[in-house]
Amino acid sequence: MSSSNKSTSINVSDIPRFTRRNFQAWKDKMVSVFMISKVYNVVKGDTTKPDETKHPKMPSTPPLITSEMSSVDTEKATCYWTQFNVQMNYYNMQLVDFNHKLSAWTN
Repeated sequence: MSSSNKSTSINVSDIPRFTRRNFQAWKDKMVSVFMISKVYNVVKGDTTKPDETKHPKMPSTPPLITSEMSSVDTEKATCYWTQFNVQMNYYNMQLVDFNHKLSAWTN
């Protein structure tokens, strides 16, 4: 059985059978196999599946500004929209980071 791409192939029969005496040779070969297979970061624990419950939550949309509002209400609504835009920027950064981690895990 072998796994391959255009530049590299892995023949699992080349991996020495693990014994207590050959740990270093076996480990070195396995690390190579994991790196070629692009799963070494998962095996090492550096890449973990993102917790789906930690998916960023979009902030609530503030009330719309209408021509019927008083000037005080318009100012309040404008402040809410400014705050919303800041929260949306933060949400978008979190979402990009979450999606990047999920993509890395999926790959």
